[in-house]
Amino acid sequence: MEVVETFLSLQGEGKYSGNLAVFVRFAGCNFNCAGFGVKKQKNSKEFLGCDTIRAVFTKEFKNTYKFYEAKELFKELLKLAKDFKPIVVITGGEPLLNYKNADFLEFISLLLENDFIVHFETNASIEIDFEKYPLYKQCYFALGIKLSNSGVKKEKRINEKALKAFKKNAKDSFYKFVLDEKFIQENKALEEINEILQLCENEVFCMPMGAKEEEISKNSLSVAEFCIKNGYNYSDRLHIRIWGDKEGV
Repeated sequence: MEVVETFLSLQGEGKYSGNLAVFVRFAGCNFNCAGFGVKKQKNSKEFLGCDTIRAVFTKEFKNTYKFYEAKELFKELLKLAKDFKPIVVITGGEPLLNYKNADFLEFISLLLENDFIVHFETNASIEIDFEKYPLYKQCYFALGIKLSNSGVKKEKRINEKALKAFKKNAKDSFYKFVLDEKFIQENKALEEINEILQLCENEVFCMPMGAKEEEISKNSLSVAEFCIKNGYNYSDRLHIRIWGDKEGV
């Protein structure tokens, strides 16, 4: 398994924001999300996409990944967890690209067998066969469905069958949407969120767009007011507020 980074921190966003958490970030993603306009400089080169560029641009950063078998990765997690009992956040990139992988399945099984609470952060475009892989029924899923502001084509970013499978089978699931002031004012946010809710109802958490604190602050008021007006939940992005765009926190 290719792992970008592992670290102990706080869950920064969504329904379980503020929870102590060990993060395991897997390499690889099926989206780029260039529409978010997040630019980062690495190794004298500029990358455009989401804020986890090392997980997304695998060709450029492959030599920075660590390779683990299931038991090795579990031992690494135990070191990070210490004597605490943090939630375990499986993230990326898109971690569910690995959901059929034997090593990945063994790693998740080890976590569950040792009473860790397992959370996945996914773009919800990949449908899990929960009957064939029932261990995922014991897991929590933050469904970060991408809207048109991501720049990803609609047919790629919205998978109705996947959404219904998460809702029906997961221990818990909820939607996370990244919004900015302009997208809200153009009425696209409400229209697109409602379209998804018509396909499959779920709890909604809306977050301000931005890879740095000043960008988050710029959008936070409009997102908060949008949530209040439409009956949604607001989620800040604590990790960005506290650490900016620093990795491994």
